[in-house]
Amino acid sequence: MTVAQPGTADPEWLARMHKQLLADDSIQFDLPALVRPEPPEWLKPFLEALAKLGPYMIYLFWGAVIIGVAIIVFLLVLEAKGVAWRLPWRRARKEDEVKEEWRPDAGAAQILLSEADALAARGDYDEAVHLLLRRSVADIATRLPDFLRPSLTARDIAAASSIPNRPRTAFSEIARIVEAALFARRPVGAEGWQQARSAYERFAFRDAWA
Repeated sequence: MTVAQPGTADPEWLARMHKQLLADDSIQFDLPALVRPEPPEWLKPFLEALAKLGPYMIYLFWGAVIIGVAIIVFLLVLEAKGVAWRLPWRRARKEDEVKEEWRPDAGAAQILLSEADALAARGDYDEAVHLLLRRSVADIATRLPDFLRPSLTARDIAAASSIPNRPRTAFSEIARIVEAALFARRPVGAEGWQQARSAYERFAFRDAWA
């Protein structure tokens, strides 16, 4: 483009320069207006819902904070009580592991029963039943190491849902006989011993933990 050099800056020269400038295609004067892109149809209901919830977002935020704190406190209370809590899918996986990997040690249980039978044969029924209870607690600690806490009593263990129903019922019977002997001063006797022995057999054998 050739630009003429005027002698003086007169209106005609300015008009001619302006015309030449507009005729230059390398310069863009008309910029396209910004067009906001339309969201896809499937997203519009979600955006509309967010727009309606806008004034209430602060309440939703603090509600989520309160729920989170409540969950943390709940888990701390369970931990203090010695209850092992797991997410549902982790709990299911743990139960599968117990079924697949754990099998009752029948030999060790038979040796224990022989020792307890020897105590009962001497008339020491209380000590024989205590032996069964201690071994039952040790068995639970071996199979469910995340469950037992030092603060748990035999009654707490008997009420725990972490233990399958059949062994928990048998353990509860042994614990009841021991508690009656300790706190009610009720001698175990031959009948109590037979009940405890039968309960331990149900606890340790017959795939009670399956």
